[in-house]
Amino acid sequence: MKKKQLNTTQASGFKIPENYFEGLEDKMLTQIHLETQSKSSGFKVPEDYFDTIEASVLSKINKPEPKVYKLFTKKTLLSVSSIAAALMLFYSLNLFKSSPTTLDTLDTDTVENYILDEIELNDLNLLINDTELSQTDFIDYNTIEVDDYLDDIDLNDFYQE
Repeated sequence: MKKKQLNTTQASGFKIPENYFEGLEDKMLTQIHLETQSKSSGFKVPEDYFDTIEASVLSKINKPEPKVYKLFTKKTLLSVSSIAAALMLFYSLNLFKSSPTTLDTLDTDTVENYILDEIELNDLNLLINDTELSQTDFIDYNTIEVDDYLDDIDLNDFYQE
């Protein structure tokens, strides 16, 4: 039976790495040396530390607090909101957009009313030069066509109530 047990241990599949026992002793000694030195943390408390700690903590606690400035006070909120309201008002009124007034944009009735109410006949004579007028600017109608047109018009349309 002993032979069978020896064979089973040899065939277990575990092997020792090559050169395992060489340098094993050195590795063990360095490990032990490190463990003995690592038991001390390396930190030391200064002398009289616990005697002076209370005074140093109290001196830091009793410092005056700095002045606190609020970001959003009532005054700043009112000024910012009034500026925003003014900008919205200017934007909605279109004060910055101006379109030039031309004769094409004016209504015909507006021009006629202005001429009738504001301009006198003498002023019109000053505005129009005789040299600018020519006979070709006017349409030449036959008197027969004008008479036929007037006959076709209902005069009741011209009466105002």
